[in-house]
Amino acid sequence: MPYFKKILLPVDGSISSKLAKKKAVGIALAMSAEIVLVYVTGPIPAFIVGKPREEAELAQKEEAEIVLRPFREFLGENKITYFEVIRHASNVGNEICQIAREEGCDLIVMGSRGMSDLEGLVMGSVTHRVLALCGIPVLVVR
Repeated sequence: MPYFKKILLPVDGSISSKLAKKKAVGIALAMSAEIVLVYVTGPIPAFIVGKPREEAELAQKEEAEIVLRPFREFLGENKITYFEVIRHASNVGNEICQIAREEGCDLIVMGSRGMSDLEGLVMGSVTHRVLALCGIPVLVVR
């Protein structure tokens, strides 16, 4: 059986990411692994500058706080060692794979459906992108 030491848990606040959280915690507890909690927001276009840019950045920080709060609480309640990575990217799937490489993760646990079903239909889902690009095991939770 593979032994995982660092689990990447990308979240977006969806039901699927909440289910993935439970699986990731179960694996982390069984294997004494740590979790890298990841939240990726969209980029702010370069042409937005000054006060509007500051407001957009503040809105993204507030959104990240709202989404991450219940995940932090659950990880803390279960005494899981974790740290957070918050990034801005136009392609969430690519960014998740990049973070997994940078952090030396050996497993990704993620939900099968995020919050943006329409975007998934038009552009392809984040999960499919991660499965196609990442060279490490990916556990998809439904």
